[in-house]
Amino acid sequence: MNALLVALGISFLVNALFFVFASIKKTDMVTDLSYGLSFFLTSLGLALVAHVQGFLWLFPFIAVMLWAARLAFYLFRRILTIKVDHRFDGRREDPVKFAQFWILQAVSTVIIMLPVIIGASREPAGFLALQLLGALVWLIGIVLEAVADAQKFRFKKNNPKRFISTGIWGWSRHPNYFGEMLVWWGLWLYALPSLQGWENVAVVGPLYITILLRFVSGVPLLEKAASGKYGSLPEYKDYVSSTHLLFPWPPRSKSANARKSTAPIPSVPALSDEEFAGRWYELGRIPLPIARDWIMTSDVYEKQPDGTWRVRYEGKPNQDRRRPKVLRQKLKRPDAAAPGEMLVSLVPGIWMKYRAVHMSPDRQSMLVTGSKMKYLWIMSRNADLPEEEYQTLLSTAASLGFDARAVERVPQH
Repeated sequence: MNALLVALGISFLVNALFFVFASIKKTDMVTDLSYGLSFFLTSLGLALVAHVQGFLWLFPFIAVMLWAARLAFYLFRRILTIKVDHRFDGRREDPVKFAQFWILQAVSTVIIMLPVIIGASREPAGFLALQLLGALVWLIGIVLEAVADAQKFRFKKNNPKRFISTGIWGWSRHPNYFGEMLVWWGLWLYALPSLQGWENVAVVGPLYITILLRFVSGVPLLEKAASGKYGSLPEYKDYVSSTHLLFPWPPRSKSANARKSTAPIPSVPALSDEEFAGRWYELGRIPLPIARDWIMTSDVYEKQPDGTWRVRYEGKPNQDRRRPKVLRQKLKRPDAAAPGEMLVSLVPGIWMKYRAVHMSPDRQSMLVTGSKMKYLWIMSRNADLPEEEYQTLLSTAASLGFDARAVERVPQH
């Protein structure tokens, strides 16, 4: 039996049944559930009716079912929490408009699954390097999508009116969509060695889902919705400007005008152990990617008998202020002739250079940067530093070459 016809039949049957139920009940509770089940049942049906056997042949069907089962469970759990899917406002009451969604979903399922459908009637050409690569890409994709979904679900449950910028979402604004794209590109790579002639049309599957998520129903809709909700917030503008759209990668430095070298910037000429020790509150920053969402942050410096320093970086995640966090680090002040120079280690054996570039006249506030002036911390003994003094420190930072517009104010209360 032709695998494409089997896939079309199963996909349309599943979506027709869900459409009838959803239309009668005028409910959104099964729309997202049906998406995952369409893939799961189509893959299961193809595996049952095809005659080729063996794990190498079976893997794509198992891979689709694992991905689809996880996604269906997650989406159903999510709709039980949010209760309504506003995509269907004005459509669920109109059977014709509502039916368009189910027809498109049935067709899309088959198009996206083309690498699996076309490969259903073929024995894989051995276990080649390309198949191994495809399996690894699929694995990375499903893990990335699952982690991103779990992080966002947990965050939104506690912070329904805030946007997420932590975890993998601090590296990508849409990591779940990127993960889903990888799932299907991985399955296409896995099928590629077995495809011949016209069968190479299977590449339409991953291309279709990539275009759909990036330019049609995924990223554009969520970007528009997020802009409407959070677009006026400075922290959201910072998040958008510094965080990659899809590909997970460390955030861009917010200081486009940061200096490339500390050579022209002298360190402070004097900073005694007594002045350095104790708690310094972080009032402003051009931050490192780590702990960039923390607030109420401060550094506590304690000198050890061996001459090194123990550092506690304390703060609270902005999204959950009930849970204080601590990063423990080691610090060295290696050169008595350059008292502003510091070496800091978060990971044993790896030391990063920092430098105090300015001390206020009363010795109660300082500016600290890294080795390449990409980052900045405005530190003070006073968590409630008067605004005039803070602005003076900001102006000093600007005079040293930092982009004052990129400095984030850090709430201390």
